[in-house]
Amino acid sequence: MVGIRELFEDQASPAGRIVRAIAAIGSATATQLVKSTGLARSTVSTLLTELKDGGIVLDMDTKSNGFGRPSQLLSLNPAAGRCAGVLLGLGEIRIAICDLAHTVLSDIWFAMDKDYTPQDAARCVRSSLEEQCALLGVDMSELLGVGLAISAPVSYDGEILNGSILPTWCGTNIAAVFSEQLGCPIHVENESHCGALAEMTWGAAVGEPNFVLFKFDLGIGGAIVIDGTVQRGAHGYAAEFGHMSLDPRGPPCRCGNRGCLETFAGGFQLLRYAEQSFGETISIEQFVERARNGEAAYARLVDDAAEMAGWGMGIAFTILNPPLFIIAGKLAEVGESFINGLERSFARHSVAPPAHSPEKRKPRFVVGTFRGNDDTVMGAVALVLRQHGRITSEVSPAS
Repeated sequence: MVGIRELFEDQASPAGRIVRAIAAIGSATATQLVKSTGLARSTVSTLLTELKDGGIVLDMDTKSNGFGRPSQLLSLNPAAGRCAGVLLGLGEIRIAICDLAHTVLSDIWFAMDKDYTPQDAARCVRSSLEEQCALLGVDMSELLGVGLAISAPVSYDGEILNGSILPTWCGTNIAAVFSEQLGCPIHVENESHCGALAEMTWGAAVGEPNFVLFKFDLGIGGAIVIDGTVQRGAHGYAAEFGHMSLDPRGPPCRCGNRGCLETFAGGFQLLRYAEQSFGETISIEQFVERARNGEAAYARLVDDAAEMAGWGMGIAFTILNPPLFIIAGKLAEVGESFINGLERSFARHSVAPPAHSPEKRKPRFVVGTFRGNDDTVMGAVALVLRQHGRITSEVSPAS
């Protein structure tokens, strides 16, 4: 039996498909593996026996559905390997290390200068990973991969395509910079796409093969998931919902256009409105707390943002027709006033279903499970567990 690393990286072998299927969801029954891999039941049974004998797959507690014999749950051996997720944010870096059973072993955060470089980041991440691995009693060579989440669209070969949050990073091949320092497989994705991966692995979208995520934070991002796969688009720009232009004569946006959704409902703009109106500089967390507590001035800004957010989501629904919207980000933490306002606006700005249309044809709205930037760092871990966004020497699908 080959090792866990070879199985993780082998896209063709049946054993590799089983290992990656378990890694993606943490635990599974043999029946679930037959369905998710498309392999014959006899093949799955034979390979599971080999993987157990090799110490790669372990039996867990049985799972009962209330009928007949309970199903045996299976997981990967937690000691077989580790993976790390890294959030590269504005003036901050956060790193989580997990085992293959999805247990978080380490989660650290540290501040960086606002103008830190990709090279600075790679060196700091390497140093921190070495320190954390030493504390955990594992070797860096046990890392099966490192996932990077960044607030920008990323090409298939790891190039940062837009640097509005970290402007000096635009055009940098972030995967190459980190690969040189870490010497292990590198996975890179937009932070909102990582958020979707986190929600479908551990959160509000578990078991949901098709959904659209809108993340209302300092900026506005999103993700489109079809048949359980995050869609990246031809070049990596998919689901940049915050940069849909709603008013070509509207306020200038950091992307270079005017009247983008983000200029009306993004956190940066709301904080700017608050400062201009009330003469006070506050954080997005303080803004959310005041709006949640019902302070009238902040609640009105949230109402206005919800109106524009629902308009943008209505456009997305008209194009994509998803069965489910996941609403994430710090503005979602305001609570019902934002969500209800968004849904009312959505109803006015989307294709209205016929009066006799069954409820199942109407999209559901669900607030994401994660708070703060937990979805981003855990989504970066999920990049490795789900083998998404891995940078290879292969040609981009767009080429």
